[in-house]
Amino acid sequence: MARPKPEDISTAGQDSFLDVVTNIVGIIIILVMVVGGRAKQLSFSSTARSNQQVETLKREVRDLERTVVAAESEIAELATQTSTMATAAALTAEGRLELATAVAAARADLEGRKKLVDSARLKVAEAAARRQQLQTDIQNTNLEADGLAHLPATTKEVLAYPTPIGRVVMGEELHFRLDGGRISYIPLTELFEQAKMQTRRQGESIASMQSRVESVGPVQGYALDYVIEAKVDQARGQVLIRSREWVVRPALQYLGETAAEAIAPNSKFRRVLADATPETTVTLWCYPDSFEAFRAIREELHKRGMPVAGRPMPEGAPIGGSTEGSKSVVQ
Repeated sequence: MARPKPEDISTAGQDSFLDVVTNIVGIIIILVMVVGGRAKQLSFSSTARSNQQVETLKREVRDLERTVVAAESEIAELATQTSTMATAAALTAEGRLELATAVAAARADLEGRKKLVDSARLKVAEAAARRQQLQTDIQNTNLEADGLAHLPATTKEVLAYPTPIGRVVMGEELHFRLDGGRISYIPLTELFEQAKMQTRRQGESIASMQSRVESVGPVQGYALDYVIEAKVDQARGQVLIRSREWVVRPALQYLGETAAEAIAPNSKFRRVLADATPETTVTLWCYPDSFEAFRAIREELHKRGMPVAGRPMPEGAPIGGSTEGSKSVVQ
């Protein structure tokens, strides 16, 4: 091999510089390679690390998805259960309502049945009571029939009243006052006779007067107040005197007899009727508290065959008459 020629100093210097540059470039290349390797290593490690995290995240995501799916399934199941429970609750509420309605209807029906039973029991009790009463009545009737069968035959007098056709009294008339359940004789005939005698004694003085109130009595417990009226008949030359109004008033508070005493023998009532004829009308002036006595006296008078005229009087009203009044009506 040929030996190289010796070079000069400038050429040697250039070679050294090139070596240095080469070395530097080599170093740089080495550094670049090192850096690149490290970068690649770092890239590989970063990529690997990222891949691991992604896988982990994917696994977590899958787990979360499974959890979500499971939760959604549970939610759907819970919703189904909730719907089922709501339906069951609604059915239960309807069932309770129907049950309550049925219970109320049953109670009403029970009350109605109780009332029917009570009514039936009451009717049974009433029927039993009526049957017992009827049996008692039947027994009493049988006893009365047996008693009447053994009684001797009797005749009962039936009082028949005259036919109620009224007629005005024109003949003799006797007046009686019924008050406080007592009957007393009103001596109107005797009182009027006294009034006539008194009027005759006062003839001239009365002729000069148009009217005057006079009183007579008492006679048998009664006094008579009357108004006399004098009229002059110039054609005949006469003075007409008459009684225009009259009122009898009892002189005592209690007069007469009770109905039982009057009907008894030897009573004042019977003594007054002793001289009366069957045609004499008996007029009874009756106050409201003496209608029962009036019926008893009327029955007694009908037994005697005497006509009776009744004059009902208001409480406290006086017994009287006038020329414009009405006469008694007998039936």
